[in-house]
Amino acid sequence: MNRETIYAVVDLETTGTNIKDGDRIIQFGCALVQNGKIIQTISQDVNPLRDVPTKIQHLTHITADQLELAPIFEDLAPTLVEILSGTVFVAHNINFDLPFLNGELTRVGLQPLDLAGIDTVELAQIILPEAPSYRLQDLTQLLEIEHDNPHQADSDALVTAKLFLKLSARLQALPSVTLNRLSELGEGLLRQTGDFFTDTAQQMREKSQPLPNELLIQEEIALRKPAPVDFEIYPGSSYAAQYPVTEAEKKRLLKPHLKWRKAQATMMDLIHDNFESETPEPLLIEAATGLGKTIGYLLPYSYRMSRDHKLVVATSTTLLQEQILTQAKPLLERLVGRQINAAVVKSASHYIDLHRFELSLRLPHKNRMIRLLQMKILVWLTQTTTGDLDELNLTSYKTPFFVSIQHRGLASLNPQAPFYHEDFLRRLTHRQQQAELLVTNHAYLASHADEQQIWGPKPYLVLDEAQNMVFNVQTISQETWSLSSWQFWAQKGLQYTTGAQTNNLVRLFPAETPQNRSLKLLHKTLGKLTRTLTHLETYLTEQFEPDEPTDGQTFSERYLNPDEVIQFVNASQREFGQLNRELLTIQDHFLALRYVLEDQLARYTESDLAIWQSFENELNLLLADVDHYQRFEQLFIATKPQERHALAIQITRPSQPSQLPQFKLHWQLLSAGPQMQQVLSHFEPVTLTGATLAVNGHFDYLKREFGFTEEQALQTKKLRSPFRFKQQARFYIAEDGPVQKELTPSDYHQQVAAQVMTLIANNPHQTLILFNANQTLEQVYYALGRAGLSLDREVLAQGITGSAEKITKRFMLGHDSVLLATSSFVSGVDFPEAALEMVILVQLPFDAPNALQTRVRYAQLSAQGINPFKAEALPKATIRLRQSFGRLIRTPNDRGLFICLDPRLLTTQYGQQMRRALPASLPQKAAPVQTIRELSDLFWLNSD
Repeated sequence: MNRETIYAVVDLETTGTNIKDGDRIIQFGCALVQNGKIIQTISQDVNPLRDVPTKIQHLTHITADQLELAPIFEDLAPTLVEILSGTVFVAHNINFDLPFLNGELTRVGLQPLDLAGIDTVELAQIILPEAPSYRLQDLTQLLEIEHDNPHQADSDALVTAKLFLKLSARLQALPSVTLNRLSELGEGLLRQTGDFFTDTAQQMREKSQPLPNELLIQEEIALRKPAPVDFEIYPGSSYAAQYPVTEAEKKRLLKPHLKWRKAQATMMDLIHDNFESETPEPLLIEAATGLGKTIGYLLPYSYRMSRDHKLVVATSTTLLQEQILTQAKPLLERLVGRQINAAVVKSASHYIDLHRFELSLRLPHKNRMIRLLQMKILVWLTQTTTGDLDELNLTSYKTPFFVSIQHRGLASLNPQAPFYHEDFLRRLTHRQQQAELLVTNHAYLASHADEQQIWGPKPYLVLDEAQNMVFNVQTISQETWSLSSWQFWAQKGLQYTTGAQTNNLVRLFPAETPQNRSLKLLHKTLGKLTRTLTHLETYLTEQFEPDEPTDGQTFSERYLNPDEVIQFVNASQREFGQLNRELLTIQDHFLALRYVLEDQLARYTESDLAIWQSFENELNLLLADVDHYQRFEQLFIATKPQERHALAIQITRPSQPSQLPQFKLHWQLLSAGPQMQQVLSHFEPVTLTGATLAVNGHFDYLKREFGFTEEQALQTKKLRSPFRFKQQARFYIAEDGPVQKELTPSDYHQQVAAQVMTLIANNPHQTLILFNANQTLEQVYYALGRAGLSLDREVLAQGITGSAEKITKRFMLGHDSVLLATSSFVSGVDFPEAALEMVILVQLPFDAPNALQTRVRYAQLSAQGINPFKAEALPKATIRLRQSFGRLIRTPNDRGLFICLDPRLLTTQYGQQMRRALPASLPQKAAPVQTIRELSDLFWLNSD
């Protein structure tokens, strides 16, 4: 492949995806590219001599009448072969277009095309590593390529050609060291896509372009230099050196940028006046959607915070962290007329360890997906200034490969290592020290509240979306530890370190060397670890015999009462001490062996390195889980007789006789209020805020979960929404919604999918569908796919098509997308105006009653004489119902529908109580689903 090569960029429209089932081509589109230019385009309709499914006609806008006049494929085939012969075949998802075309050629008696092929999906995945979606229409939007007629072959082929040219130009602009690395890793990509990287690298070597000023080279990896700190001043008449106390001063400050909101100004004054008083108190402010709460708290704090007295804002998700830094902070800077020095704070595992990544490049990876990820990261490193792996928008970061390259924290760094001065986490730590505003997430704050070196002395604190902090409180103060997983990983480690096996590490580290002694000690300690775990399992099963499984259960459980918890704590101190010593020894010897291997990499064969890599993957899974164990142990050690705890022993029975039982311990504090008060004690009096903090008009549930007593000072305030819900929204409840407990799981999933299809088919509005259970979400997603919904609309599903962050960004790009998600989406995500127009709540948002954490907590509440439904389940579900509706109306211009398929809202007393928690001005109506669809069509008709 060179500049004279002709690339045939092809797109096909077909009646379906399977030639063997009789599917046929109905349109052929091709754009020929040479010397960086489109030199010719070809478009041809094809008569398939069969009916075209209605959904295909709807998707492509190709009509049966249009095809009836077109030639058949047999007549066109020789011409197509002549056009494509000698070219390089390029397509967006080449493994569909090329095999389908060859299948049609074979069907009519011609030889299949033997062409080199390039896949633009893989090209884009590597060259555009931060793209949230690699669908053609999303890429064209990202790169500002005009795309007039999506899903028509001529238009798709033309824009794919333009995409190919833009990707090629970006590839050629990469530094030579990156191109060379990409060339080395390209083997295994689809068709000849890897050869394209090799040929481009060769062409650019001949040009010998200088390294751009913004890049540096370290260990044959190109990295972007840190962005210079540019303190920009925003002079103007609105600048105020002091907090704007009067209403007139606030209006002058806000007017150029924000609409005046009385409730927002009230929130600002509450925060300002509180800290002006001699004895500031904690604040609890319910700031309804549309009030502008983020600026409502940031602005008054901006006049108090400094590098030495920081403001910490904790949110519920990393996505919200990003929104504060990229949207709210720049707006705040313009309001107050000065630069706000801010930094994000989250776990080290979010960041890449450059040294570990560079080592991964030297190890032999046969897995195609790993090589693809390595190529993606190499390009990303020329762009990122943060090293935050979340920027890659991947579906999962839990694979052994990512475990191996994630950062282990500053303590893991070697000052003599090549990447020490370029380490992203070191840079971030420096920015955090210089910052006056730190943005973190609830979970990180709760587990690191006492680390003053991060936050500085006695910082200010805002808990945004504080109701989610409540929901996370139990997660923060609970931990599940799988002894069986540790047994499995330790046994695998023993297999790699014993001399009795041929496929092990003994051959890498010869006898009578220090490394061989480390290997023997590692083997010995892994054996000790398995014996310690076995001893602990035996003690627990003998002392606290689990109950027999009930009908339909595959597991046995045993809840320990408070006296038994103390007994377990006292009796198990020795085993936990041994575990800690064994883990440290394993880690020390593992790291010693790895350092030697890294220093002497050249002396090892590829098969030697493959053995090490397999072993490291297994041991990394054990070491990565140490954090869970340590949190479990911290709760364990912190146990006091006067506290209320819960400990559950769970043994899952194997489905196969050859399998071993799965042994888990689940530990949690029944009430995390004291722990939350301990967290808050490290900060100035906290500001708790969110849109849905109250239950039935009062804050009792939230106050109790945060550990506030009646005697403690706590200011509370409810600020109303400025929205006109009567004009902007409708709430419909399905009278004929499926009742889960009356149906089999299969029937329930089918009925939910059928009702969802009734509501969204041919209804081109951005739709969010919320589920309680992952299993229901998954089954409904596949049912919607079978019904053909995904043919003409993008259907996104949390945990299936991507992580929460990834599918959120893809959904924001959509125009008529459907997003299936769990309760994690009920707060903290902004989809303004047309970005979200319909929310369907499949089930009332109660915690899954069969979840281990829920069973443990409810059992212990009952043991205390507390009704778990009234005290916990109902308040949490009511807040989540309010949050679910809160996703819909985010601006004064929004309009939308909120639909609940759960008839319990109508048929139960608690359902009617939950309905009263929604805005009083929101019109509510109960009707059959078919009627709701008709009413929704009428709503949108009147909205246009």
